[in-house]
Amino acid sequence: MANLEQLLKEREGVKKKVYLDSRGKPTVGIGHLVTTADKLKVGDTITDQQVSAFFKKDSAAAVAAANSQASQAGISDSDFKVYLASVNFQLGTSWNTIHKKTWKLIMEKKYEEAAVEAGKSAWASQTPVRVKDFQKALRALVKVEKK
Repeated sequence: MANLEQLLKEREGVKKKVYLDSRGKPTVGIGHLVTTADKLKVGDTITDQQVSAFFKKDSAAAVAAANSQASQAGISDSDFKVYLASVNFQLGTSWNTIHKKTWKLIMEKKYEEAAVEAGKSAWASQTPVRVKDFQKALRALVKVEKK
């Protein structure tokens, strides 16, 4: 999913210096949440190779979850999977157990309603552009289904 990396670079940015994200968590690279195993602290700088390594590791779980979730929902559209992987990357791979109503609507193929529901979440007020991306991808599924 090469498109995922480009999308996340646009949305997350690429930062080589460890900083505190909007929730006060140390972050670096392309939205990588720093762990104790990373042995990094706020202000430390990483290399391009470390950015790539963190992204490869972090995105693998998001892509796997997106593929699994899309399969569960009977969605094969590759463009949608990129945005679903973005959701998994940002919110975690169990996002659908937190945003239960949105997930239920997706499973019922009620994509417009799912888009509206996503817009009602705390997530929408925290990162509105990311939610708008997902809403657009959901609404595109309505068009795909009609073909």
